[in-house]
Amino acid sequence: MIKILLKFVFAIALLYWLITSGKLDLSLVMKSFEVGPQWFMAFLLIIIIVALGAYRYKLLLETKSQKTLRFFDVLRLNYIGLFFSSVLPGAVTGDLIKLVYIKKLDQGFTKTFLVTVTLLDRIIGLAGLLFLAGGFSLIYFSEVTVLSPKIAHVIQLNLFLFGGTILFLGTLISPYKFQKMIVNLIKKIPFIGKKISELLDHLFALRENRKDLINCFLLSILTQFLSILAFWTISSPFYSGHLPLQYAFTFIPVGLIATAVPISPGGLGVGHVLFANLFSFVNIDNGASLFNLFFLCSFSHNFLGVIPYLLAGRKTLKEKEAI
Repeated sequence: MIKILLKFVFAIALLYWLITSGKLDLSLVMKSFEVGPQWFMAFLLIIIIVALGAYRYKLLLETKSQKTLRFFDVLRLNYIGLFFSSVLPGAVTGDLIKLVYIKKLDQGFTKTFLVTVTLLDRIIGLAGLLFLAGGFSLIYFSEVTVLSPKIAHVIQLNLFLFGGTILFLGTLISPYKFQKMIVNLIKKIPFIGKKISELLDHLFALRENRKDLINCFLLSILTQFLSILAFWTISSPFYSGHLPLQYAFTFIPVGLIATAVPISPGGLGVGHVLFANLFSFVNIDNGASLFNLFFLCSFSHNFLGVIPYLLAGRKTLKEKEAI
């Protein structure tokens, strides 16, 4: 509890500094409602993103499920996870709470499998984001790098992570002998080797479902594309400089990845500072205010998860009373 409170204090302190320094313009929120249907369009895109993400998670769960899971059950639990990810520090926090409810969908799910498949879902989601960032960085390398030396460093990082993503995905669907060799090599790493190798063993155990893994990765690319499109849709009318959509795919993913780190709720404060710097690399000086629009749109959507959470608690209470 103390750690959570400290993280909230840290996030609020960052916001206070941004506002007092003029880097965060809160009046932009009201202006954004007057410009056009950007809020509605971004909100709709986020709904589609969550639905596709739930379907991806459903595919992964069914690799070991004893029955076909209902899509709306998984979607409902995903919303519960999103709610807690928004009100507690870090995007992965909601996953831990969501696992408690996922277990009820199929009693055959083991704790190890649920943790592994949830981690894999996160990894595939991250891989899709890195793939997009690397692909666009590769295509528009010469155009974006001339904007500033700082953005050139971001592009180079994207390309490095792009190569790592391709290598990881190739390993994930590679033959058993090759995977075994990787696991044995990692076991030799002092202190953490054994833990990492055990985790990889569980991940590689899903290699028999290569088709599902590939479909999940393609879904990840689509959802991450829509996520950046939602960011650009709600923020583009207020850019203090010119920024084509294709350029946004080269640096916005970096900020979205960083906001998933459990430092503050939903990237509050931390994300504002990060995007203030990232947008400055492409000569746009109101990045914190732009991220604030996307943050508020995402938060208002994710807060809808409180409804299935309260209904789930009510259902559990009725089940206890019946017993």
